Amino acid sequence: MSQQPTCALIAAIEGNLNNTNMRTNVVTKPRLFEAEAIRCFTAWRKRGGWLKDIPIYAVCPTTNGISEDTKREFFNLGVQYIEEYFSETDTFTNGFLNSPFIGKIMEKRLTEDVLIKIDLDMVLVKPLPHSLVFDHDIVCGQYDDYCTSNQRSLPNGWNNPLDTSLMITKRTLGFYEFFFSAVEQLISTHDDVWETIKAITGEYFLEEYLMDKIFHSNRWNITPIQRYQLGECYTPVRLLSDEELDAVYFWHEHITPGVVNDTIRQRIEYFNRTKRMPL
Repeated sequence: MSQQPTCALIAAIEGNLNNTNMRTNVVTKPRLFEAEAIRCFTAWRKRGGWLKDIPIYAVCPTTNGISEDTKREFFNLGVQYIEEYFSETDTFTNGFLNSPFIGKIMEKRLTEDVLIKIDLDMVLVKPLPHSLVFDHDIVCGQYDDYCTSNQRSLPNGWNNPLDTSLMITKRTLGFYEFFFSAVEQLISTHDDVWETIKAITGEYFLEEYLMDKIFHSNRWNITPIQRYQLGECYTPVRLLSDEELDAVYFWHEHITPGVVNDTIRQRIEYFNRTKRMPL
């Protein structure tokens, strides 16, 4: 009997109010990244099923490290926190570039076969299926038609924009190394499509636009997945069939200081139909 491939969960992290997105003014509202991470990793350990005990790596590649309290919480959750400064991060135009960067680093350092990358504001509500984790070279989220109306505009003939909140990759393919090299190339050269997007949205979508571009190059075998999460700005529960709702794996919600997010109605409707509590 062949041995099942091994998996690791990876995520980029910075301090709550001291981070690249705040430095570059890419976001207008501060986020409590550390609180999001504790909520995220707690849910993974609780609801991950066959994946709940895999190694979790939270990586800070900047000088914007997390608090000692959060480090203790990570230790209690069995999360391996890596704080290692890389000067390249000083040039990043948004904090989302930390994700492909730490992906490149962890591809080289880890030995697990499959890397699962999620955003810190994602809360697992049910285990990921084996087929999603093992049956594809690369899995990447994709906005459905409802969400696409609020996203960046892409050239005619391109599919819906990709959503890098969830990425599952076979480590030995070296995809993140290619991904980050594409980041460096885009920053140093001119891209007409990106310039058009940036003129409207600023630097916010740089990372995801590059995934769009890579996807449509057909160089990599990327499997897009839609409607895998609920929450802020995502398709409402009422628009999902029972079959689609059963394939939702994450609740996606920011934690913002001093602001109560109006997602209570979505939580109640989700619970009423699934009997699973997202938070």
